[in-house]
Amino acid sequence: MISINKKYNLFKGILISITIGLVISTLSISCQNRKGKNIETRINQTVAVITVGRHIVNRSVELFGSVYGDLQVTVSPKIAGQVIQIKKPEGSTVSQGDTILYILNDIPGMDYQPGPVLSPISGTVGKVNVEVGQNVSPATTIATISNYSNNVRVKAPISDQDLPYVKKGANAEISITALPGLVFQGRVSNVSTVVDQMSGSATVEITIPNLDHKLIPGMAASAKLTLEQKNDVIALPTAALFTDGSQKVLVVQDGVAHLKEVKLGLIGNDYAEVLSGLAGGEKVITVGKERVSDGDKVKTIEESVE
Repeated sequence: MISINKKYNLFKGILISITIGLVISTLSISCQNRKGKNIETRINQTVAVITVGRHIVNRSVELFGSVYGDLQVTVSPKIAGQVIQIKKPEGSTVSQGDTILYILNDIPGMDYQPGPVLSPISGTVGKVNVEVGQNVSPATTIATISNYSNNVRVKAPISDQDLPYVKKGANAEISITALPGLVFQGRVSNVSTVVDQMSGSATVEITIPNLDHKLIPGMAASAKLTLEQKNDVIALPTAALFTDGSQKVLVVQDGVAHLKEVKLGLIGNDYAEVLSGLAGGEKVITVGKERVSDGDKVKTIEESVE
């Protein structure tokens, strides 16, 4: 009886050992398979590449402002009183010296005669800021007169960081909120040299031809202004740069990604000037670079260059 129990216990122990061995073996194979899949996935990443070549590198800024007349003034009365008649409403054409509105001076001791407020220039009444019956004073801006027969201006604030790069005569593309789909060409005609301490910005004026009179003072406008430009230089797309600010890119050669250090010049909106490290013709990774390490095998898709 004792012999049978010993044999049974021995058999039971062997069976347990085999079972444990099989479980460990299965887990090991499973881990190896998973590791194998991870390695296979890592070294077979599909990435997008663009060939380094010669391009125009352009850095621009978008400004937001309003349209003004080529000649534009605000009008205030010389006396205090009550508005009794608006003779030239918004949109009216005026000549220099025309009466815009009348004010009755009802201060005791005065002659109570209506006083005219005259237009100082010829142009169009763009905005009347008062109503009949309203009391006004010499500090009140009652109207804006604009002359925009051939040209208008866009005035927009620009940050003090970008201000040193703005030059008179620089090209600008203007879009008007009220005229979607249209782009107007203009040039910087004036740059303020005084920075507002509260906003940290100065004012840029851009003159735009307005021969068809589509642009009206008061319209909201955005201006894409060229600040710096390099022509026909070796450049790579900014999408190839890492967001950490390092001047390194991943270059694909014979299906393998190589991390390469470059020296950059002007970094523009779409391209960055390459001063050294690349000669042109290399394929740099633009999409998928964050998942790739130096020495990884990759599959590439060539992006088209616009």
